[in-house]
Amino acid sequence: MLPKAVICDMDGLLLDTEHLSELSFMECCNEFGQPFNASLFGELTGQSGSAHLRILTAFMPDIAQHFDSRWKQIYHEMLADKVPVKAGIPEFLAKLQASDIMLAVATSSRTDKAKHYLKMAGIADFFCQISGSDLVAHAKPAPDIYLLTLAELQLAASSSMILEDSNNGVTAGLASGIRTIQVPDRQLPFQHFADNPLYFLAETLTIAEDFILSG
Repeated sequence: MLPKAVICDMDGLLLDTEHLSELSFMECCNEFGQPFNASLFGELTGQSGSAHLRILTAFMPDIAQHFDSRWKQIYHEMLADKVPVKAGIPEFLAKLQASDIMLAVATSSRTDKAKHYLKMAGIADFFCQISGSDLVAHAKPAPDIYLLTLAELQLAASSSMILEDSNNGVTAGLASGIRTIQVPDRQLPFQHFADNPLYFLAETLTIAEDFILSG
């Protein structure tokens, strides 16, 4: 049976923005005279803005707030003129929509920014619900954003699927009790995900599409 809804992450899944986030982070490191820390950036990936500051404070307590603000400024400047869409996403969304599957977005970004960037990317109209981390008490890797989206769609976890790229996002999806498909972008999946029966690894978007539409 086809799912009634597919709930998508945004950055790194729908929008090709994670590499811009990394580039802006590296540029910010250069400005502040900090070495690029791949482990630190991996921990930041898929987290909300407020979580970024908390994580950065543990690594660079004296400059964390200024660093975080400047990093976000550089990132948003990179997206000012064009928001890149991941390859194959418009066609993928159109196929799911044609199969009467509802589409929603649950992102660690703020709701207003998510709506703005999805509109700039030309794919906002595919989604009946767009929810950001500002709407919940706890952002990913907590499951709150997915549980909120389920409630908004008035659906059960068993009738829905989640599409994620980051490990933090997958952790949130699995904790919500919803079948979670990971299409990795810039992170290797955590090995322990494979032990969860709700988890499915799709190395490509095409594999994810076949899995969803196979019922």
